[in-house]
Amino acid sequence: MPAVASLGQILGTISSRLLPEVEFDLPVGHPPTPRQSISRAREEWLAAKNHFEMVCDPDLVDHAIYMLEASERKYMYLLKRAKNEGLDSPTF
Repeated sequence: MPAVASLGQILGTISSRLLPEVEFDLPVGHPPTPRQSISRAREEWLAAKNHFEMVCDPDLVDHAIYMLEASERKYMYLLKRAKNEGLDSPTF
C-alpha cells in the first residue's frame, strides 16, 4: 500500500511545478538609489500613459485610468521626496 502524502507535501509539489521561482529584477544586497527609483517610476508612468492611450476595450478603461493615476502619483511622490532631500536634478 503506497504511503499517503500530507496536504502540505501535495501543495508543495504542485506549487513547485506550477510556480517556478519568480525573479523580480530587484538588486540583491542593497536597495535601489533614489535616482534608480525615480527612473523606474518614470518608466512605469510613461508605460501606463501609453497603455491608457491605446486601450480600446471599454472594460479596460477603468483599469488603465487607475494604473495611470497610481503610477503618476508614485512618480510625483518620489520627485518631491528627492527635492526635499536635495537631489534636485534636471534629468528627472
